[in-house]
Amino acid sequence: MKNNSCQITFRLPEKKDANTVKQLIENSPPLDINSVYCYLLVCTHFANTSILAENSKDICGFISAYIRPDRNDTLFVWQVVVSKNYRGKGLATDMLKSILRRTYPAPLHYLETTVNPSNISSNALFSGMARSINARIVKSPLFTESDFGNSEHEKEILYRIGPFDILKKEKI
Repeated sequence: MKNNSCQITFRLPEKKDANTVKQLIENSPPLDINSVYCYLLVCTHFANTSILAENSKDICGFISAYIRPDRNDTLFVWQVVVSKNYRGKGLATDMLKSILRRTYPAPLHYLETTVNPSNISSNALFSGMARSINARIVKSPLFTESDFGNSEHEKEILYRIGPFDILKKEKI
């Protein structure tokens, strides 16, 4: 991907990236910040379904995702983050499409994520993705504020996009 005369490359995350990923998320409120241990697990156990974007050696974007254990045709996107200097340029969409183009043991037919109501950029990203692959998007409550205890966390709405035919990769 060309971006402001810089070459952005995509790759699988590695163990060595966990601290930098955590810092990127810390610098991107209102994203939930997890422990380094959590990001170590994501960068190792879920590397094949996640993606990292780099400009030279600087990490400028990251998506964590996994195949749902109960639905092997569904990719669940957990966190999407793009560095401030790279926002608004389609990087999140390009990373997401790159993940969807990969080969998995079972074909993907659905993409899921959760979005809280105030997250305008995530709503735009996933609504735009559904349009671009000509797939339905169904929104339903998944977690309420009370599910988060006393943390004052907003509710999370499940976005389920699909079905789509991942084998027709030219669409994605």
